[in-house]
Amino acid sequence: MKAILVVHNLKKESNYALTYAGNLGDKLKTKVIVMNTVPEPMSVQQSDTTTQDIFDDEDFSFKDQNKGIEKIVFLNYLDTLGMSLHAIIAKYDIGLIIKGVGGTAKEINEQLMPVLNHSCCPLLAVPEGASFNITNMGYLADLRYAKKDIVNFLSKMSEAMGVKASLFNITESGLPHMYNDYADAVFNQMFVGSRLNLVNIKERDIMKTVDVLANIMGVDFFVLSNRSSQLNGLWDWENMENEEHAHLPALIFPC
Repeated sequence: MKAILVVHNLKKESNYALTYAGNLGDKLKTKVIVMNTVPEPMSVQQSDTTTQDIFDDEDFSFKDQNKGIEKIVFLNYLDTLGMSLHAIIAKYDIGLIIKGVGGTAKEINEQLMPVLNHSCCPLLAVPEGASFNITNMGYLADLRYAKKDIVNFLSKMSEAMGVKASLFNITESGLPHMYNDYADAVFNQMFVGSRLNLVNIKERDIMKTVDVLANIMGVDFFVLSNRSSQLNGLWDWENMENEEHAHLPALIFPC
């Protein structure tokens, strides 16, 4: 995999995203680049120390926990000042962006959209306290609209990490449910050689489906496409606007 970019704004959400990225980079044997989005004078005012000191702080426990990573690059605020996200991705050969999220569903949406709307690579949203002990990854999509690049990405990632990965076929509203034999035939034709399993789901309520997947089937890492009905259902911005919304890590593709 290409390098991992951590969007860091010196808030607590960025702290656990940084540690998560360290663990993931170690597993995938790839470089982790930390982009500081806060001007250094402000950083000093907020913390009474330098940006590098903040990254070295024991509260992060980042370097102690991730000694196996050989390449970690810390960018200063001025290193990316005036550069678009596309330019940063191209310059540093980024294949994945990681951002910490927290708060209500509406607040999470506001934190993610500026990155999702300007990124050409997937964004991993990491909630506070998310465990890195990933064992079961799930791509939520209607099989008829499932993306080959997402399946390929997830297949390679799950193989590198030695974990299970599945495509959960959730029928889009207004479309007929696919019978198991038909779904299997379509999956085998579209994704020849994929490491993913196909799970054909009849339930159309995405919130109920996610609850079953997470609490009964043990899915601990969700993969979705931006603006898909599955993503909208997983994080129902309007209905959960004022609710604290705990969720598992979600890898969101811009397509």
